[in-house]
Amino acid sequence: MTRPRAARLWRWLRHSLGLVPTLDLHGFRVPEALAATDAFLRDAQAAGEPAVRIIYGKGHGSPGGVGVLRRAVPDWIEQHANERIASLERDLDRSGEDGALRIQLRPPARRD
Repeated sequence: MTRPRAARLWRWLRHSLGLVPTLDLHGFRVPEALAATDAFLRDAQAAGEPAVRIIYGKGHGSPGGVGVLRRAVPDWIEQHANERIASLERDLDRSGEDGALRIQLRPPARRD
């Protein structure tokens, strides 16, 4: 199977199964998490992914129970990744708490 055909098949399969590329930032410090987020969003957009998910956690294991990444990651995305993001929403659990973002990506810029 040729590479472009395999890539299309893989995208179709992931879409059919509802699979979304995900970055899990549990255990990262803020600078590492922001660098990983930047690279993940850049690579996902370049690959033509329509959507991704970034897990930063709720912060229950953090000192004081306040998640540093829970604030830092969405703030950084809103300030530094607007050219890549079409929309983002917090991914809420049953209790109404968030620990992740669902992000719709803009299509990659065309290079003619």
